[in-house]
This record gives sequence, C-alpha cells and structure tokens, in this order.
Amino acid sequence: MNDGLTGTWRVIALLPGAQAPSQPTTITFEDGRLYFYAGCNRAVGAYTVSSDTLRAGPVALTMMYCPDMTVEQHLCTALAEPLHLDLRDDLLVASGPRGGFQARREEPEP
Repeated sequence: MNDGLTGTWRVIALLPGAQAPSQPTTITFEDGRLYFYAGCNRAVGAYTVSSDTLRAGPVALTMMYCPDMTVEQHLCTALAEPLHLDLRDDLLVASGPRGGFQARREEPEP
C-alpha cells in the first residue's frame, strides 16, 4: 500500500490547540496497519486511506498502568473518527471532529 503515510512519524502536536505531547510519541503506518507508542502503552489497528481521509480502527491498546495516559487517550479518541489528512513533504496533519495530531516523518535508520 503506497498511501504516502508508510513509515514512522514523530507526533509533535496534539490537535486542536497544538499542544506538544507530554511523552515522546510515534505512530507508524505499514501495510494497512498502524502502531503507536506514547511512552507507556502500545497500540495497533488497521487503517485505510481514501482520497484525503484516514479511517482507523478498531485500535487495541495494551493496558499497563501509567501515571499519565493523556496522549494515548487523545490518539485513541481522534482515531475513532475519520481524520482529514494534509500531507506535505515530511509534515502530516491529521484532524477530525474529536481531535488529531501533527507529525514529522522520521528518517529510516541506515
């Protein structure tokens, strides 16, 4: 699947409000699957892209105890709804009715 999303992205802001995540957060898109990690729990789910819309889910999240799960909760809530995608070079903006995120593409390791 070549939808322009393939690879790992570092989340740099949670939308709306452009608040930086409290933990280093990555989201990876690969072969119709998405994975994210926000400092404690890991998530996995399927996704599709049609035109400029990302549809994910359901997303399964590990259930480790974490003192702050704000970022995981934000991403799970946002991904539960279709997200409008704006992809420009190495910047991804995914926004929807219940939030979203901005992310920068990470360079693959040599």
